[in-house]
This record gives sequence, structure tokens and C-alpha cells, in this order.
Amino acid sequence: MNPTQTKITRLINWYSTLSNQPVNPPRTSEKPQKPYGQPSRSHLYPQKPYGKPPKESKNPSRSPVKPSNDKHKYAKLLKHFQKTKRRNDIADPTHPSSITTLEIKEFITKYGQKHNLNITLGDITNSYDLIGKFLPRLRTDDIILENITIRYLTADGHGIAIVPKATYAAPYVVDPEELLGKFTIFLVPKTVVGDKVNILIKMHHEYYAEGALMEVTNSDSRQSRRNNGLVVCQHFDKCNGCQLQMLSYEDQLRHKQSIIKKAYRFFYPDITKHVGEEFGTVMGSPLQYTYRTKLTPHFSFGSGVFTGLGFESVSNQGRIDVKQCPIATPEINDKITEMRDKFLGQSKSTLPYTQLTLRQSTRINNDTGSTTQVALEGQYKVITEKVNDFVFQFDGNCFFQNNNAILPSVLDYITYHTKLSGKLIDNLVDAYCGVGFFGIALSNAVPETTKIFGIELSKTSIKYANHNVKINYLDQERIKFIQGDAASMFRNEEFMTSGILGKNSVVIIDPSRKGSNEMFLKQLLEFEPELIVYISCNVFTQARDLATFAKLQKEGGQKYRVRDIMGFDFFPQTKHVESVAIIEKV
Repeated sequence: MNPTQTKITRLINWYSTLSNQPVNPPRTSEKPQKPYGQPSRSHLYPQKPYGKPPKESKNPSRSPVKPSNDKHKYAKLLKHFQKTKRRNDIADPTHPSSITTLEIKEFITKYGQKHNLNITLGDITNSYDLIGKFLPRLRTDDIILENITIRYLTADGHGIAIVPKATYAAPYVVDPEELLGKFTIFLVPKTVVGDKVNILIKMHHEYYAEGALMEVTNSDSRQSRRNNGLVVCQHFDKCNGCQLQMLSYEDQLRHKQSIIKKAYRFFYPDITKHVGEEFGTVMGSPLQYTYRTKLTPHFSFGSGVFTGLGFESVSNQGRIDVKQCPIATPEINDKITEMRDKFLGQSKSTLPYTQLTLRQSTRINNDTGSTTQVALEGQYKVITEKVNDFVFQFDGNCFFQNNNAILPSVLDYITYHTKLSGKLIDNLVDAYCGVGFFGIALSNAVPETTKIFGIELSKTSIKYANHNVKINYLDQERIKFIQGDAASMFRNEEFMTSGILGKNSVVIIDPSRKGSNEMFLKQLLEFEPELIVYISCNVFTQARDLATFAKLQKEGGQKYRVRDIMGFDFFPQTKHVESVAIIEKV
């Protein structure tokens, strides 16, 4: 046995002391195996080494691995992979990659305390040599880890497992003994806490590695919250759309409440000192399936010809052809079938687009008032939605909530808090108003004398917001929407001349996933409304903004406090949760 093999054996023996379970050494295979829920990509790349073959080592007892000189190249690559479709501001602490790092830090702290280990970020950091060895195009064999335990569920719906690096990484580093006391954090999609899984090792990042789920070995065990009998979608193991179908709906709501608590623990810890177990309780959706009124499926092509319609796979390794999506409305699913049949076999060059926008729309019989549901295709078709007694129209490109079934509950919650103080509301200010939904939908929940004023950056949305005032036969002098940047709303000339003051006013803010900013929050503080309703599709940016709002108050004395925070499950079966915060004047 040469010295390198001796070091590897020593590391394996060290790992054995950490657990009473037997050590399963990593399994390799020359022929790539298809991971659970993911198609193999081996056919996409030539099965030959990149660059020149390595020179034969003069000292066979030494590992042939040399330190990488590509640190900056890999660092740039990792920065690229951290970017997301919606957010490229990776320096922001609420960016998804930053949230993942915070969750990993929280996990290793709890895991270390439980197992009497002092694990730091340095102990789980992947070297640039290791990162380079596991780049997608450089792997020609599969490395499978067996029976690893999922111990934590992230806000993105990924399970976290922790594995000593010695179990697989020794052949890929200069000195295997450097792995002593080092761990790798694996993020594994489609898993839940308590699962024991076999995973295929994928790309490595700075603080974690990706693991493709091959098999759940204890799916019937009481140790796991998994119930595969609850899974409705035949594509669930492959499609990236849903993450939580294997959990009971009660467990889904509990998990989403934990996300809300986690967000405030990370970004506004002061508030968590004064709240009870009910903090962040999530109200369930009346519909757990067939609720989604908008889908944007992508086309798939083979040899330049349309072959399918669907969504990205779990690890973005191609698209999954989806014939029916159980979270979409029946009308949307009928339209998917219609579009597939229409385009099947057509050349890519003849198609008008490569992504569909499908939205459900309501057709209203003006004589009888009866309604029928249809699905429309295209970004610029005019969509009609009815919520409570109000009708809203907008084009397919405008933002509108995709689960109408839960919207009345959100409106009831806001109405309850606006009436709780017993004060007369003179003004309702709707920032980031979109097509005017909240301002219009709440117009009958406030006195008829209440002025409603909204602002939105999108000219198209504002056009429809004012149109929606007309088609609902509302007073256009009482309700007004203008185009402008909400960040400078309170200094907008049209707003300043409207005569609206903060006294006896309610301000509703519903920003994008990026949240608000300090400039807007300063103006909001100066405006001094009686009540603030902060609706958010990203609770992490909401918690950050409320912490900033609290910090701004320290300079001039506290004026506001958080009365309540509640979650709403707009997207059952998925990782997403909407949160509504009520902030009242002290």
C-alpha cells in the first residue's frame, strides 16, 4: 500500500468514528447512470480528456494532482452560476445565493452543536482544484454516494446533507490528508428532512455541491416526512416547477411558516424576540391544485423541428415535455394540448416564438352576468379577471396574481387591520400599484369619501389601472393612478399637489421580488401614515426592508411597530410563499 492509499484509508477510518452507520465508499461507473429525475448529459459531450494528457509522475507515491492556477477563472465561473433569471445583484445579502450561504451557516452550527463538532465555513469550503474537477464538461464517470441523510430543508426546497470530503474527494486533491476534518455540503432537490438517499455528485460551488437524486432508500420510513402517495404529477421527479408534492399540505404550510421565521431571523432578528409561535402563520389556499391561471411553457426542438412543450428539468439539463400540469387550471391544460397539436412537427424557423404565455381569462355575459373560463395565448391578449365584485382587465404581459382563489382572503386580512384601530381612513395610497388591484378591490372596504391614489412605473399597467376604474363604474375623481417611480412617489409633483397627507392614511406597498429601497422608506417615514401594509412575494427582502425601516426610526425616535405578519400560500406544492406585514403607528 503506497503512502497515498494509506492516507485515504486513514481518512475513511476517521469518518467511521463519526457515525455508527457503516461507511459506504463512493461508487463509480464508467457508464453514466441516469439520475433520479434528470436525463443523462453524457451524450452531449465527447468522452475524451480535455487538453493534453497529464505527464507521468516521477514519484508514483505522490498524487498526480497539481494545484490549480485557474483560481480566477473558477471564481468568475462561480459568480456566473450565482446569477439568477430575476436577479443579478449577487452582492445583495438577500440574493438567492446569499440566502443559501446563510442557511448553510445555520445548518452547520446546529449540526456541530448536536454532534459536538466545531464546523466553520472554512471546513466546508471547496478548493478551486475540487471545483475544477467537477465542472460539468470535465467529468466522464459517475460518482455516487449512498445512504446519506437529508437533515435540513432550504427555502428553495432543496435538502441539505453533510458528508466528510474523505469519502470521495481524496483522488482529486494534492494532499488527501488535508481533507481531515473537512466536509462537503450537498444540496439535493426533491428531498425532505429524514430522507436517506443515493446521490450523483455534480458541480461544486464555494460552500456546497450539487447532488442529483438517484434513489430514496427509506421512503416508507417514519424518519422521513415523505409520502410519495401524495404526488399527483407524473413529471414531478423531473420537472423543476414543484418542489413539495411529496409533503402533506399541513407540512407544506409549516415549512413555509419556517421560511418566514427564518427570513426575519436572518435579517430582522430583533422582531423575533417579541413574537409567539403563531408568528408567520400561513393561510392555505382554497385550491391545492388547478389554481394557477398563468403558465409560460417553453418549446423543445429536435433537428430544428418542434417536438414538445414544457418546463426546465430539475438541474436545468434540458426541458421536460409536459402534457398536463396539475397545478394549472383545466382551461390552461386544454390550451397546452391544443398548442402542442398545432405546432407538432413544424420547423423552428416557421414558429412565431419559442415560449408561450398562457393565461386564463373570464368571459362575462353582459345580459345575464354569467361567466365562463377560457385560456388565451399570447403576451398581448387582453385578459379579464373577476375578484369578488370587481372586474380587472390587462394584457398578458402585465403582472397579476396567478391564484385568484386566495385573493379574497388577502383582502379580508387587510380590511380587518384597516378597521382594527377604529380611525376614519381619509386616504388609501397604493404604491407599486400595477393594474390597480388593491386600490380598486379595497375601495368598497373604506368610506366612500376615502381618496385612493396609486403609482406604478409601467405605462401599460397604469393605462389598464385607470381603465379598470372606468369599467367598475368607480368615481374617477376619487380614484387616481399615475405613472411614475414608486421610489420617489412622495416627492412626485402630481402626488404632492393631490392634497393627500399621512394623517389618517393607509399605505399599501407591493414591490417586486427585489423589494423596496432606503430612499422610498425614508419618504414613507416622513409621510407618517397611520398604517402600512407591506405585501411581498419574497419574505427575505421584506424582512430586510422592515429592518431598514426600524433603523431609520432610531435617528428620530420610534414611530412604528410591526403589528402582525402572516403568510398566504399562493402557490401550493411549490417553494413560494407570500407574506403580508402590518405596520402600525405607535
